[in-house]
Amino acid sequence: RLSAALAKEVPEASDDSEAEGSLSSSVSAKLGLALGNSGLESGPAATVGIADEDHFMFPIPVSKYQEAADANWRTLARNGKQCHFLLDFKTGPSFSCDGKACGKKKARPPWVMSMDGKIQSQDCEIELNVTTKAFRIDMEKTYPKAVNYSLLTTVICLLQIGFLFRQLHFSQSQAAASRVSLICIGQQSILDAILCVTHLLLCAIIPQLFTAFASIAFFKLIIFCIVEMKYIVHISQSRDPQRFFNGGLEQMRHEFAILHARFYAILIICLPTIWFLFAYVNYIVLLAYSYWVPQIVTNAMQETRQPFHKIYLYGISCTRLVIPLYIYGFPDHLVNVFLGEKQFAPNYTMCLVLVLWTGAQVGVLMLQQKLGPRFFIPARFLPPKYSYTRPIPRSVLESAEESGVECVICYSSIETHPSKRDSFTTPCDHVFHEACLTRWMEQKMECPVCRAALPMP
Repeated sequence: RLSAALAKEVPEASDDSEAEGSLSSSVSAKLGLALGNSGLESGPAATVGIADEDHFMFPIPVSKYQEAADANWRTLARNGKQCHFLLDFKTGPSFSCDGKACGKKKARPPWVMSMDGKIQSQDCEIELNVTTKAFRIDMEKTYPKAVNYSLLTTVICLLQIGFLFRQLHFSQSQAAASRVSLICIGQQSILDAILCVTHLLLCAIIPQLFTAFASIAFFKLIIFCIVEMKYIVHISQSRDPQRFFNGGLEQMRHEFAILHARFYAILIICLPTIWFLFAYVNYIVLLAYSYWVPQIVTNAMQETRQPFHKIYLYGISCTRLVIPLYIYGFPDHLVNVFLGEKQFAPNYTMCLVLVLWTGAQVGVLMLQQKLGPRFFIPARFLPPKYSYTRPIPRSVLESAEESGVECVICYSSIETHPSKRDSFTTPCDHVFHEACLTRWMEQKMECPVCRAALPMP
């Protein structure tokens, strides 16, 4: 290990201009380093020996340098030769004072935020480049902004919980829940989980703001771990109820465990992926905010309408835009306050793209409800659609020739004359009243007689 101490004295300036100049001046010092035979190849470094105020002696492990220099270092160690190093560093840019404070005589000097330089030894032909960077959190500025951000985000989380419960009530029936895309809700749940983990990390990094960020993490945990996971399970059950309930309680627990395992596996994959691809964060944000696209595709494939309540659709779309618009559109957001400088400049183009993209997704969903789920697909590319008004099969008429055809939902007779027909015939050749089967399919998309899956009307 490399151990050294470097004392730097900055001369007091008579005015602000001299103070600014002292921060960008070069800082240099000479250190004499003695190489000993012990500790060069293995083991920890020996205790530092101080020659005077500017000279320090300590062994340097050979393993930290290139193989090409190994022989030179070993020779110098055997000969007891000293290597004199020149440290040349330059500070800046600095955390400058803000506003009127710069004009005051007793203003606090700026903080040094970075230092770059070289460590050179002409005797031993060695040159090391050093780059350091730090950031300082000004709690006087950060605390009120963090509290305001926490209050705003907490209100947003409470609104989202209310919207989710409204949607759960809207899709409590099996037929309504089966119209909702599992990927759509799962993507939103992953987004909430990432926000929860991010705020938990901020709690650990900045303990002074633990309360502000912990409240946000708590509400996000409730959203994705309780409400949205409950909705995901409900959608899965409505898609295939036999798979959940045929095996009893053990089968149900097994299916729940599989759902949770898949969810947390995707979350664990997403977190490091975002970290390594942070340079493309804008594209990641656009992908994350494409959560209505799976529902648009599901509507077109299954030919379903109105999967969401309007309050849920509009409310979730608006509230989820608050955090990215705050980061991209507000210059003094928390990230810049933490770093003490404008590292993330406002990106109003990204704000506009996010709003337009979310609005476009909501618009397509509303048009699918009014014009049909496949209004944007040419008719020649559409598969044939099943017609419930097809003629009653001859086998059904012959078997019910004496007693007539009866609707098993309302137990009333069905008119079989072609001119007076008001019946629906399922793909499994069971006949019902049109109104009866329509109300039935609002609750369950399966045949009342044989439990076969029914296509959308």
